[in-house]
Amino acid sequence: MIEPIKELHAVVEPVFASRRRQQRATITKANILEAAAKEFAYNGYAATSLADLLAASGTTKGAVYFHFTSKEAIARELVAHWSAALTHAAAAAHDSQSPSVAQISSFFGDLAASIAVSSLARAGLRLTTETGIDGAREAFAQWMDITSSLVDAVIASGRLPDNSTTRQLSWNLCAGFIGTVNIIRVLGDTGDFTARMHSLVAMHLAACIAANQADNVLDESTVILR
Repeated sequence: MIEPIKELHAVVEPVFASRRRQQRATITKANILEAAAKEFAYNGYAATSLADLLAASGTTKGAVYFHFTSKEAIARELVAHWSAALTHAAAAAHDSQSPSVAQISSFFGDLAASIAVSSLARAGLRLTTETGIDGAREAFAQWMDITSSLVDAVIASGRLPDNSTTRQLSWNLCAGFIGTVNIIRVLGDTGDFTARMHSLVAMHLAACIAANQADNVLDESTVILR
């Protein structure tokens, strides 16, 4: 007959050992993702090899393949982090207020905050602009679709004019966002990324309004000339 205390140890010790293994596995996976995020964000997907990832993460090839089937699988998970940031920012923007320019600014402000604090989301964003990764193009299209729906709603509400500049606003905001991230990466000047994005959004919104005023002046001049 097994003594009660020994019987308890026989049950508890394997449980603790299993939890320790799970914790180590979680930490290892997180290290791999963090290392891959930095390598992909700075060097790009194609220029980063598995050997680079192993060196950057300090893990073995076996550990990497335990968690991921390939380099692309790591990239897909990083893209998923960016998609999650998009979904969260879109939900927050829709919940916070009715269609307005502030809603657009809030959406990009939340994305900027995610990029500033999460190397995983930052890498995921860059990966959406590269080829050869399943789901990357769809993630970029998701971003454009969300932005377009916000802009279209503000135009429909009358808070933004409907002109050629405003119809290009979604593209210009997303392109400007990526450009700002790349400039910061190249120059190493992080600054206040959220403030930079608010300035970028404000500049493009002002351009939309100015373009409408210019169109009105041109229309008035045409009428006078006639």
